[in-house]
Amino acid sequence: MSKHEDIIKYILSLEVGTKISVRSIANDLGVSDGTAYRAIKDSDALGIVTTIPRVGTVRIEKVEKKKY
Repeated sequence: MSKHEDIIKYILSLEVGTKISVRSIANDLGVSDGTAYRAIKDSDALGIVTTIPRVGTVRIEKVEKKKY
């Protein structure tokens, strides 16, 4: 398993509402800031985190997109 996948699994294990930062994930998991940044951006694309202005990046419940 890659470091990238490890970070996404770590993010999934966090409680909904937990604030996430590149630096904290990099320090907690022993990876580079760039690797943590890319994994957080991919997590955003997957819908498991969101960035709230003036708050930061937060773990959210994954929302399935509705099919019409």
